[in-house]
Amino acid sequence: MVPGSSGVEDGSTNPRPMRPLRRRRPILLTALVLAVALTAVACSGGSEGAAPTTTTEAPSTTTTLPPSTTTTITPDPARKVLLLGDSTMVDASPAVTAMLKATGAKVAMGAGPGFGLTRLGVSDNPPTWDVDYPRILREEKPDLIIVMLGIWDQFYIENNGILAYARVVQKATDILLSQGAKVVYMAIPPGGKHPDRVQNGAFEAMAAMYPGQVFYIEYEGVLRGPAGDYPMTLPAADGSTLHLRKADAWHFCPDGAQRVAEELDRLGVVHGLIVPAAAGWQSGSWRSSQYYQEPACFA
Repeated sequence: MVPGSSGVEDGSTNPRPMRPLRRRRPILLTALVLAVALTAVACSGGSEGAAPTTTTEAPSTTTTLPPSTTTTITPDPARKVLLLGDSTMVDASPAVTAMLKATGAKVAMGAGPGFGLTRLGVSDNPPTWDVDYPRILREEKPDLIIVMLGIWDQFYIENNGILAYARVVQKATDILLSQGAKVVYMAIPPGGKHPDRVQNGAFEAMAAMYPGQVFYIEYEGVLRGPAGDYPMTLPAADGSTLHLRKADAWHFCPDGAQRVAEELDRLGVVHGLIVPAAAGWQSGSWRSSQYYQEPACFA
């Protein structure tokens, strides 16, 4: 089921240290630039072999969208949802699945650790999503696909530029849209050892290029602490401790996964993709998932 997983968690030791990416233009501007560039290439019949363009940016701060009770999109609630991505989606999936089931939707899992669109974990094996995704779509027949990726594609961006990466994302997007499903790209999780999130510009570009079909959801605000960072824990109103992230300060614990799922619920309703989840899913048995069996999620 999992398309080309390497079996390596994002938090594992990487024998090839990742160089910090240069700061880049605000992500929304990057997304618009990418959308225009990709559209221009498509209209001109440009080849895949065109020279990649590297974009540089100034520091930016992103936030979640403000609450909204209106949408200009005609609601089309999902009946079957497919989850794709790497170990960040694996960790988020117990909460996301519980939330989606509380909307009445069925859920299929297609995420696996170490997965990137251009790289499989620390290996040099190429991913095979161009073959696997069409098969999964035929088997599962989803009407909504939710994608959450991690850091693995940053290597490709370092070497080829953000526009070249956006072309890869566009190819994947075309496949995911090919059977009529809508697509949600979740932002790269904030924090951890690699805080640059330049990939998000490519995901936002897809939403700009495919309005009404592709959506981008930013949720970093629900993981941000009062100091502006992304802590592993936060104090709850009742004095207890909320466990948001695992020991690597990147992967999710139950409370962090719940916050991500709640934001997906809220913005999914805003975009007309799902109906509001019925109350009570937050305290379900999913919180005891095998994915959360480490001290950082409880101690």
